[in-house]
Amino acid sequence: FVSANKFIVSKNFILRKFMNIHENLKLPDHKEAMNAVNEKGFVILKNCVSSEFIDSQRKRWGQMFKHKNVNRKFVRGGIILGEPDFISYSDIKAWCMFRSFEFLWNKTSDKIALDLHLEIHKFRNRMQGFPSDYGLNYNEDNYGIYISTSFYPSGKGMMLAHEDSHGDTPILHYMLPYTFKGKDYSHGGLTCKDKSGKLNDIDINVEPGDIIFFDGRQEHGVDLVKGDNTEIPGRLAVFTIPTHFSPSTRFGVMKRSLEIYAKEWANQLGLIKLG
Repeated sequence: FVSANKFIVSKNFILRKFMNIHENLKLPDHKEAMNAVNEKGFVILKNCVSSEFIDSQRKRWGQMFKHKNVNRKFVRGGIILGEPDFISYSDIKAWCMFRSFEFLWNKTSDKIALDLHLEIHKFRNRMQGFPSDYGLNYNEDNYGIYISTSFYPSGKGMMLAHEDSHGDTPILHYMLPYTFKGKDYSHGGLTCKDKSGKLNDIDINVEPGDIIFFDGRQEHGVDLVKGDNTEIPGRLAVFTIPTHFSPSTRFGVMKRSLEIYAKEWANQLGLIKLG
């Protein structure tokens, strides 16, 4: 490590040492981080998040991803403004994973985690040249973020390689792992092609407290996760996903109309009073 206001860019595009942003978070200069992503396609920011926070999230999520807690079957796309938080599970040819969806319009169960992810998102916005609060306020594009915690269970968890984008707007993903290759699982994990087209094993270089940033337009995926040496056998990681939420107008208006009709009908029967 070097002094607090400098960092090292290694040949593997790993950035080290930063300034404190939050009690559990320290980050480097956003321009230097973005330069690394532009050059390589991804970057690993070393030792950004406190070990206390990582441990707390392992405890929080370690027992959460069980089939009894699942109430949705899809893990990607079609998010509607105003819907409740949920946990999903999907096992198809393209992927196998559990995924939690936490939305900013709902009450959080972990304020410390929410605050940390908002700070990382603001940092990501600065990297891309956006206003820091972009995606955190109402806007005509229905653009915002949600917190997604994903668990790829050992022996089954995977996701086929793919690319992400919002039309002409690049998606810059960040990922904060809670389990680690070589400790919680031995094979598989996140891969990402760099700008030269070379496929990189990202997880092999990640340690507790590191944050991964990568350009969603670079082909990336999760190779089949194997190994069950700890109490959390699989790959567990979190990231805030930027997206354009689907307005609930069509179904919302229909639901509202049915509710009004039902209330008026019940009022006519004398079951309830309206006023």
